[in-house]
Amino acid sequence: MTAPGRRTSPRIVLVHTVTFRQARQFVPVLIPVVAATGLDGGGTIAALVVGITVFSAAVAAVAWWRFGYTDGPASVVVTRGLLSRSVRTVPNDRIRGVEVEAPALHRLFGLVRVRIDAAAGAAGEDEELVVDGVPRAEGDRLRVAVLTHRGAPGVPAEDTGPAEEELSRWDNRWLLYAPLVGSYLALPLAGLGALLRFGDELPGDLLDGVELLDVPAGWMIGVALVGMLLLVGAGSVVGAAVVNWGFRLARRGSSLIAVRGLLTRRHTELELDRIRGITVSEGLGMRWVRAARVGALVTGLGDAERRGQLLPLGPRTEAWSLTHRLIDDPGPLHPHPPAALRRRVVRALAAGLLVTAAGGVLAASLGRWELLAAGVALTLLGAPLARGLYASLGHAAGPRSFSVRRGWLVREQAVLERRAVVGWEVRQSLFQRRAGLATVTACVGAGSGGYAAVDMATGDVAGFALAASGPWAGTLVARREG
Repeated sequence: MTAPGRRTSPRIVLVHTVTFRQARQFVPVLIPVVAATGLDGGGTIAALVVGITVFSAAVAAVAWWRFGYTDGPASVVVTRGLLSRSVRTVPNDRIRGVEVEAPALHRLFGLVRVRIDAAAGAAGEDEELVVDGVPRAEGDRLRVAVLTHRGAPGVPAEDTGPAEEELSRWDNRWLLYAPLVGSYLALPLAGLGALLRFGDELPGDLLDGVELLDVPAGWMIGVALVGMLLLVGAGSVVGAAVVNWGFRLARRGSSLIAVRGLLTRRHTELELDRIRGITVSEGLGMRWVRAARVGALVTGLGDAERRGQLLPLGPRTEAWSLTHRLIDDPGPLHPHPPAALRRRVVRALAAGLLVTAAGGVLAASLGRWELLAAGVALTLLGAPLARGLYASLGHAAGPRSFSVRRGWLVREQAVLERRAVVGWEVRQSLFQRRAGLATVTACVGAGSGGYAAVDMATGDVAGFALAASGPWAGTLVARREG
C-alpha cells in the first residue's frame, strides 16, 4: 500500500461537519431508529442535533486523516478509506481536464475543490478524481501539474505559464436571453408550481377579501398571468447570473481556461489537443433573438454538458466567431435534396390528417369538436413545421474540418476536425431508399459519440465521408461502385 502523500487542509473537516457530507450516508439508518424511539420533548431533539453534529465531525475527521493524494511526473494517486483502503492511480496522459471549484463555504475558509477528469474509471466508478479542501494556491499548482507537467510546489499557476489570450468575456446584457433558454426556465417553473400548490392549500377565508374587490375576473386573470410570466423570467435571469456571472474564456499555451460562477466559482481547464470539435446550439426561442451556446467536444470528458461549455449564452455572431477561432471553418452548409423536404411535409401532414379524421369521427358520434379543431390546427401548422425541420438540415466538408446540422426545437450544428472520425455509419430505411436518401453518421470519440447528416442524397454520402475523414473512407466508394 502506498503512502498517503499530500494531505488536504484540516479546515475541510469544519466544512464537511457543517454540511454533514460524510454523515449523510447514515441518514437512512437513523430514520428507523428515530421512528422507533420517538421524539418527546425539546431536550431529545437538541440531544439528537448535538449527537448528529458530533458524529458528523468525527466521520469528517477520520475521512480527512485517511485521505491523501500524490501528483508525480507520470500519474496522480489518490488514497482513501479507513477499514477498506483504496488506492486509485491515473496516468497523466489519461487526464482530460481539470476543474477548480470554490463554493461559498469553501471560499469562507480559503479552500477549493479540484476535480480531475480521468477517463479511466472502472466499471461503476466515477470517471474523475476529487481532491476536496486544499488552499487556493495548492489547487492552482495541482491543476498546472496534472495538465502541463510543469507544476512546482509553492509556485502559483499564474507564474508558470505563458500569457493568456482572452477569447470571450461575459456581457451582463446577455442575461436578457435567459428567459428564452429552457434549462434556465426549469428551476423558476418548478418554484412557480410549488407556489401554486401552496396557494391551493390556503384556507378559503383568506381569499374572501379578494372577492370583495370590484375588479373584473378577466383583469384578475390577466394580471396573474403577467405576474407569473415576470416571476419566471426574473427567476431565469437570476439563475443564469448565479451560474455564469463573470464568465471568461482564455487560451493559455495548450489549454483553454473557463472561469464562471457567482456563489460557486468554477475554474475549468481543458487541453486543446483533446478538443475534437465544437457544437453551436440554438433553441427555438434563442433563434428569435439570434443567440446561441457553444460547447467543446472533448475526448473522455465527464459531465461535458457543463465542463465543456465554452460560451454558456451569447449572441450568435459571438458564438461563431469563437467557434472559428478554435476549429477551421469548413465553409457554408450544403442544403439537402427536395426529397428530404417532401418526407417532412408528408410526415407533418399525415399526423395532422390522422388527428383530424379521428376528431371528425368523435364530432359526428358524440358532438365533441375539440379533437377536430386540434387536428385542423395541426394540419395547418404542418407545412411551416416541415419547412423549419428541412431548413435545419445541412452538411459541409472543408480541408481540415466538416460540419453537420439538424434539429428544430434545439438546432445543433457540430463542427468537427477530420481526425475526430473513427468510423462511419450509413443507414437507410425503406422509404429513404425509395426517395434516394440516407442518414450518414460520423462516429467520434467525444461528445455524444455520433453526429448525423440526416436525409442526405445517397449519391453524396461516399464523397462527403471521403472529404470529411480521409482516404480510409474510400471503402464506402468501393461499396457503392460494387
